Amino acid sequence: MRFERGTPLNIALAFDERRPLPAARLAMSEGVGQLEWSAGTIEKGLAVAAVNYPPESGLHAARTGHFQGLHGFLADALPEGWGYWLMRRRLGRMGVDIASLTGLEQLALVGATGRGALMFEPATTPGDEVETLDLDALAEEAAVLLSGNDGRLGDTLAGLAGGSGGARPKIHVGFDDNGNVSIGSGEIVPGHAAWIVKFRALEDPADIGPLESAYASMAQAAGLNVPEHKLIPAKEGPGYFATRRFDRPSPQARLHMVSLSGAIESPPQMPSSYDTLLRATRAITRDTSDVMAAFRRMVFNVLAHNRDDHTRQHAYLMDESGNWRLSPSYDLTYAPGPGGEHYLDIEGEGRKPTRDHVEKLGARHGISRKQMRLITDEVKEAVGKWTTFARAAGVSPGSLKQVRDAHVRVARDFQ
Repeated sequence: MRFERGTPLNIALAFDERRPLPAARLAMSEGVGQLEWSAGTIEKGLAVAAVNYPPESGLHAARTGHFQGLHGFLADALPEGWGYWLMRRRLGRMGVDIASLTGLEQLALVGATGRGALMFEPATTPGDEVETLDLDALAEEAAVLLSGNDGRLGDTLAGLAGGSGGARPKIHVGFDDNGNVSIGSGEIVPGHAAWIVKFRALEDPADIGPLESAYASMAQAAGLNVPEHKLIPAKEGPGYFATRRFDRPSPQARLHMVSLSGAIESPPQMPSSYDTLLRATRAITRDTSDVMAAFRRMVFNVLAHNRDDHTRQHAYLMDESGNWRLSPSYDLTYAPGPGGEHYLDIEGEGRKPTRDHVEKLGARHGISRKQMRLITDEVKEAVGKWTTFARAAGVSPGSLKQVRDAHVRVARDFQ
């Protein structure tokens, strides 16, 4: 798993998994990533990094030390949260400390299993054998692992997690039109669409699945672009939230994905602002409708009390022609946020943002007062139906009331 000093890592874009396109080479020099774009990337003018590191000849050194010496858009491919935790545990049983590996060596662990269209060679991804299709068994195993105990299916969960980020346990699965399920450490089998199924983390409420399902439906009603989603029944207790992967539009096809964090190289644990999101969206996509969508997402996160809105929770997708668009919204749920504040502030306010804060920011980005009022009214109407969405998804009475009370407080402060 260790590379000799100076050994490069080949990076490809797998828009079509059958014909990956060479994109770049990466090597480490004194702890700093050195990137060299391929001739094809330069010829096509593909802005693979979204903002920094233009497709020009020569070496491009990583600009910051925040991402293990890597370029921000490459660090997006590294497993984090649950995925990192599983990989660390798995390598530990093989006598390898993941913390001792360079960022380049960790990318080699990801190989072809990460998010988006990037693939890394030579890949050192540990092999695994899929042991079960039983989601209840996998959920139980995730709980066992999080409690600090070794479980039978740890390798299976690790393989199915791929490059998963976020704190909640999750696996990648495939569903076909007949409701059949497939899982495996590689890409989804032909005829199946790629989905993510989430399990409960230790700190989550017991009904986190229905809660996130209700939020996805509420966001959709509020006019947000939300991936297809469903609640998968469990043998006992609340079901599991599942969402279709928007970086896998069809079998063997991928879209390149870069988070706001990776694009502007702002670590997710650091506070940022919605002004930054709107500016980055305009700079990357050059599409006014995407700026409007980002504004609507901001209003929803405020009124729906989703304060876990850091820079990894927003992303952009690039197709084979190099066109960038704002990704669908994801990981939407009730969240108190750090210290009760949003990760992304609005005009400097993170605890009690008001309509004035929102409209001042929107005006700076060329959104008319009429448009802002329309968006806000549509989001308010959807959030006002929280009880309906919650009951339909099977949210518990306790969680329903907790979220409803939070919505009422936010609405009072917003006015």
